[in-house]
Amino acid sequence: MNFFWNFEWNIVGIMCTLLGWTLITFWGLKNYREQDKEERPRIWRIVITVWIGLLSFSFNIPFADELHSLAILPLGVLVLYAFIGKKRWGAYRKYAWIGFTGNYIFLLTALLAIGLSSVFYPKDEVETFLADVDSAEILITHPSGEEVIVNKVKLEENLHSFEQTRSDVIQWFEEIREQQWAIEDNRTSEKVQERFPYLLTGVKPKTGEKITVYVEMDGKGLLVTTKNNQYYYRSDSASFLEKRGSAQ
Repeated sequence: MNFFWNFEWNIVGIMCTLLGWTLITFWGLKNYREQDKEERPRIWRIVITVWIGLLSFSFNIPFADELHSLAILPLGVLVLYAFIGKKRWGAYRKYAWIGFTGNYIFLLTALLAIGLSSVFYPKDEVETFLADVDSAEILITHPSGEEVIVNKVKLEENLHSFEQTRSDVIQWFEEIREQQWAIEDNRTSEKVQERFPYLLTGVKPKTGEKITVYVEMDGKGLLVTTKNNQYYYRSDSASFLEKRGSAQ
């Protein structure tokens, strides 16, 4: 039962989660109004019944870089039946099944959130991840990096020029490994040059998720790392990095 833990906490995910709960609530209220007054359980018992009904044996299905639960066995319904007993089961049965069916409602709203997120938060635009750069700072993460600072004005102006490009992480790793081998074999005295020796901090994405942004040596490439993916963006504009001491 991970009906809404899948969502990244952006407005699209929140709204789709609320939509799922709204549908379940209306369904439960409709059933409550149609039920005989003498048979109606108390509201708090209905809420608990629906919650327990959500419990299920599920399979995780990978889709769009997320794991989504497909409910198979209604464990919550079975538990409720055993606890309530046959005599009173008729009054609670529909609410228990509403809870179990809620798993499919949340699965559908999760898929809806994925579709809407691709519209509101396009991954091919770097502005999706660098929506706010007012507090941007640079950290050196490798000895090959120079003492530089972020020109925030230039960074903001150049964001539109960054385009998503295919990243070849394996090739980058091989380049670094070849440099290390050359040093070990005394074929060169130069230090290893890390491709992304900088970390861009203080930036905020539109999605609300946690991200890590690495900056390429020349200041024209950004490698954005999320929980499930990496996105590489490249710009032909001038670097937004300046040597420390230069005028911003």
